[in-house]
Amino acid sequence: MPPDFPIELFFHSRWQAGKELKMIDASSRMVRILDPLQVISRLMDTSVSGSVVLKIHDGLLPENNVKIEIGDGVAKTTEAAEDFEVEISDLVPLLTGRLSPISLWRHGRLRKGSWKNVPWGISEVPEKVCILESIFPKIVTHNAL
Repeated sequence: MPPDFPIELFFHSRWQAGKELKMIDASSRMVRILDPLQVISRLMDTSVSGSVVLKIHDGLLPENNVKIEIGDGVAKTTEAAEDFEVEISDLVPLLTGRLSPISLWRHGRLRKGSWKNVPWGISEVPEKVCILESIFPKIVTHNAL
């Protein structure tokens, strides 16, 4: 199994003690991003103002370890300080619309520096996460009925 395989899509109770695993989602949207800049520039909403700098980490393809400034209608590599860090495997559900930036941030997958977990009781979402939410909104990728 490749290290970026999104295994959590398959299990509901993998964290619970016991012998049972409940299957809840067998997503067919398992993709591998080979060029994050091109993918982001094609999938982003170009009408949103404001920008966010994402530092992307890819353990398999070192050329994908880049900082990309997203917003104001363009996506480009940059040397500016990053607003967030994200693993390439967590970028896939964001770009496919399966998970929203707010969900990723609340689960500690959209990190800022060494702050990996959102403390309990924080209801305010940072402004940069809201900008990402506007650029890449969550969409329904399955039948919701």
